[in-house]
Amino acid sequence: MKTFLRRLPWLLLASLVLAGCTGAPTRPDLARLYEAETHDPAQPPVIIIHGLMGSTLVDAKTGKEYWPGGVGALAFSDYRELARVRAVEESGGGLVPGDLFYGVARVDYYGALVEALERVGRFRRAEPGQPVKDADDRRRYYLLLYDWRRENIHAVRQLHAMIEQIRRDYDDPDLAVDLLAHSNGGLIANYYLRYGPANVLDEREFVSWDEGPHRIRRMVLLGTPNLGSVISLERLQKGVKMAFRTVPVEVLATMATPFETLPHPDQQVIFGADGKPVVLDIYQPDTWRLRRWGVFSPEVEQRVMAAAPDRETGALQMAELQSFFIRHLDRARLLHRALGQPIQSGGVEVAVFGGDCTLTPGRAVLERDERGERLVVRPGDVRNRVPGVDYERLLMLPGDGLVTRESQLGRGLVEGVGAGNDTFPFAQSFFLCERHDQLSVNPYFQNNLLHFLLAR
Repeated sequence: MKTFLRRLPWLLLASLVLAGCTGAPTRPDLARLYEAETHDPAQPPVIIIHGLMGSTLVDAKTGKEYWPGGVGALAFSDYRELARVRAVEESGGGLVPGDLFYGVARVDYYGALVEALERVGRFRRAEPGQPVKDADDRRRYYLLLYDWRRENIHAVRQLHAMIEQIRRDYDDPDLAVDLLAHSNGGLIANYYLRYGPANVLDEREFVSWDEGPHRIRRMVLLGTPNLGSVISLERLQKGVKMAFRTVPVEVLATMATPFETLPHPDQQVIFGADGKPVVLDIYQPDTWRLRRWGVFSPEVEQRVMAAAPDRETGALQMAELQSFFIRHLDRARLLHRALGQPIQSGGVEVAVFGGDCTLTPGRAVLERDERGERLVVRPGDVRNRVPGVDYERLLMLPGDGLVTRESQLGRGLVEGVGAGNDTFPFAQSFFLCERHDQLSVNPYFQNNLLHFLLAR
């Protein structure tokens, strides 16, 4: 028996090798797997909620596309047109969502996912306001196209209005839909299940509603930063790298979502160069102001003043940017508090899908030297190393390159603080080896997704 056990790993390895030589397909035949399930007349409609930067942005008046704007824009633009300007928006102008950002060049983001729903699931795209004609017209999917620069509460209210309209289209006031939410879209779905269209951030009292289970049947969270991402800390200091250019901090500061994906306030993510935890409130404006980070940095001020027609205008623009920054910090802290409250799903089946094979920045080091303090989230950026500290292990955690596995699962909060540890009841979870922006097009994710959505 002991001899057999010693040989077992080698037997298993040989079996895998032989199995790989039989010519078996490397991708699941989704159409054949789910052929029987595509004839269910009671299949609920699906609403896809994209992630950050997941929809195009076009000029509200002319229709000209500013995001992504094609390969040329990705290579050469710094996307200053994406900055939200209050005066322009109040006059009815500015940018609005156009369509799903399916992909660019040879990189696919959502195209294969939509194709799987259409070709395999036999869903067809519909728009709210189109009444269902007959039983064959019930297999529909919808796109929640939202302005990902604004606070998520605006998208939450769009979602509520969409579900109400879909109920009218189906002539079914009790219809429950399925939600397929990617990345930041998962925060929108999570909020809606808990609070519906109410803006609990304004009230600062997180009173839940009990209507979620009557409007949602099943909910998929794909690569969702349930506890945020420390990469947002990096972005608010350095900007976002896009192809060969960078979307600068002064543009990001006008948007709410980079703040709403900051690490949860009850997470211990800041450490010293010695590897020991550091108490630092990233949601406190003085944390940024006194250290001259983000829009309080001399580099941002220099760029804004240089681009302004005169010093007075530049000073006003800087004041507005800093006002944006402070408000977004406060609102993001409240959002995380709201989403961190314990919840009962009320019968809604929630599945978490994501990636966990890529070492992902999950913590930050606060470095100090004669030039001041800075936060770094990547081992290679640590300048003043302390002997004996393994910065790779300290900073990098399993994830999808943007969101750690712990954040996707909503786990890892400090014991005894705030909401505690596990705050969301998941019916199932599934992780694979895929990066964040490719999760939705992975065929093995699509296989498990279709099984989750189509299973009776």
